[in-house]
Amino acid sequence: MTFRNQELRALLKLTMPILATQLAQIGMGTIDTLMSGYVSTRDLAAVAIGTSLWLPTWLFLAGVLVALSPLAARLNASAKHDRLPVLLSSALWVGIVLGSIAGILLSLASLALTSIVDDPVTASIASHYTMAIAVGMPGAGIFLAYRFYAEALNEAGQVTRIMLSGLLLNVPANAVFVYGWFGLPELGGVGCGIGSSIIFAGMAFAMARNTRRKRLPADYPLWQYVAKPLYPQVREILKIGIPIGIAIFFEVTLFTVIALLLTGLGPSVVAGHQVALNISSLTFMIPLSVGMALTVRVGHWLGSGETALARRTAWLGIGLNLGVALFNATLMLLFASHLAGLYSPDPAVVKTAATLMIFAAIFQLSDAVQVGAAGALRGYHDTFAVMLITFVAYWVIGLGSGYWLAFYADTPYGAPGFWTGLILGLTAAAIALAIRLYRVSRRPQYE
Repeated sequence: MTFRNQELRALLKLTMPILATQLAQIGMGTIDTLMSGYVSTRDLAAVAIGTSLWLPTWLFLAGVLVALSPLAARLNASAKHDRLPVLLSSALWVGIVLGSIAGILLSLASLALTSIVDDPVTASIASHYTMAIAVGMPGAGIFLAYRFYAEALNEAGQVTRIMLSGLLLNVPANAVFVYGWFGLPELGGVGCGIGSSIIFAGMAFAMARNTRRKRLPADYPLWQYVAKPLYPQVREILKIGIPIGIAIFFEVTLFTVIALLLTGLGPSVVAGHQVALNISSLTFMIPLSVGMALTVRVGHWLGSGETALARRTAWLGIGLNLGVALFNATLMLLFASHLAGLYSPDPAVVKTAATLMIFAAIFQLSDAVQVGAAGALRGYHDTFAVMLITFVAYWVIGLGSGYWLAFYADTPYGAPGFWTGLILGLTAAAIALAIRLYRVSRRPQYE
């Protein structure tokens, strides 16, 4: 079997469970939204507000802890297995500390919602929902540390089973508090937050038990090392991970800001934007998962001393992403109206969404390249430059040009103007990150 076919098989074997985990992660927020919608419109709005706060926080936390993937993959490939548990203990310390900080920040944000949201009932529900989710953030940090450790050791399927179980259990866990089962009070949307926090803790416990059985030496005193971590390793995780978390935060918040800027153009435009964004976000999960798999595989080859194979794998993964992007773009162009119609019966919303999906289809290609290149660069531990590139590409080029096209061009384009800006920003990111990958992979230590 040729290296190309062998490596494609390895990438896909790692990508599929990561993809399932990513979809399950999104599904937890979707379940909260759907279940709250059956209580009342106010509960639905409140949970949507709360989700817009905690989901970027979760993604930032995940971005920092994904640094564990290239670090653990290198140690595993270089047969330094005795150092892996110590690395995990440092990552758990980071997950607990950052998860606790995230919980405190979300708690403070929840208190501010009562003065920001106009409707007092919606504000109260949103505040209590966010507070309940905040309690679960340390558990989320523990789960994420165990998750990326397992994925780095090519055992992503273990994570997927636990994440999917958590997704399924999220429904009854929410229902107990949302609808007041077993004599408990009916808490509506607030109950979604309590149920989800319990699931975060449950998944952390399940991953801890699974890791103890499958990926740690017998009787290894893991939590003694968590209590007294090796701070040089903690600093290494933070040095690699914080730029990744910030870069992900830049991208997530960019779309939130665009949605806010579009509010003046009317509800059908905002709704159409959200529909197109949701569809493109779902398709983005595939190249994102390939990018995460690339981090592990590039780290594996570098740890093995096979720098040429690391370089080949990086470009092979980007090529795989381009193939997926072409397929996704074709589906979007052919079935734009049909896909938009699944979200809303309103013809104005469907028309807006279908128009914007043409732009989404175009930026599938550049998005696939930039997320693949970023994933490969994480394998090289080159994350600070990625953070700077994504900031300039998304917020300066993308948002800046989009805002001008939407409101200040000779003929203001409205929502299509912002999406044109997204194409420009993502294309700039793709070009810059591809050049960065070429230069980093050709450095003397990798030749």
